[in-house]
Amino acid sequence: MSFSSKVKEIKKERKMTSEALAKLSGVPLGTLTKILSGATDEPKLSVAYKIACALDCPLDALVSDSDYLSHLTEKEQELVKNYRMLDERGKGLVELLIDKEIERVSDENDKSIIFGEEKRRSAEMITLPLFMLPVSAGTGAILDNSDSENIQVRSSYTARLADFALKVSGNSMEPTFHNGDVLLVQKQNYVEKGELGIFVGDGEGYFKRFMGKYLHSLNPEYEDIPLSRFTDFICCGKVIGNLKKRSS
Repeated sequence: MSFSSKVKEIKKERKMTSEALAKLSGVPLGTLTKILSGATDEPKLSVAYKIACALDCPLDALVSDSDYLSHLTEKEQELVKNYRMLDERGKGLVELLIDKEIERVSDENDKSIIFGEEKRRSAEMITLPLFMLPVSAGTGAILDNSDSENIQVRSSYTARLADFALKVSGNSMEPTFHNGDVLLVQKQNYVEKGELGIFVGDGEGYFKRFMGKYLHSLNPEYEDIPLSRFTDFICCGKVIGNLKKRSS
């Protein structure tokens, strides 16, 4: 299997777009596109290394002739093969469980926002703009205020993909998201059906699950919001993470 084929296969399994891989790796999108298309058969070692790091995959697994799964343990290879045998419903259940477990582990590791803390920490930190006006998880809040402050968050795969953060206001996305939670958002003008996003309809901001023709709240006490009610409707980004404020 060629380098480009391995990258495309791993990227597909990670559900990672080419844009996300380019951003995470630091490889220009044009260069990455040539690699994925096969136009560039053998990328520079430095480029291949950046891509491998972004995919969280050993470099030799991408550049060697062996199958890229060969670097996994026997148990890990078995899990990957079993996952591929599932239908879409089964894969969805597995992915949901994995997401929940990652969230649990992240909470236990105190993956939290540092507000105005000057103390140096051993963990690597990155800076993101936090928009001051809360995004509504209820009936909507105007998002025409561009004021923001910079916050530091622990570096992680998700945090490195985020472009900005927004604070939740309301309870319509409970029990998963709560009032005061801070969302990590990847800036894009669309989300796939079933994904969480930040939207503005007629000047009102919403944090909801996009369902094609309507916006859905996780809290069953809230009704769905049909897109037909809006004259102007745009997507501001995809919600890719949730950070909780550090307790004092």
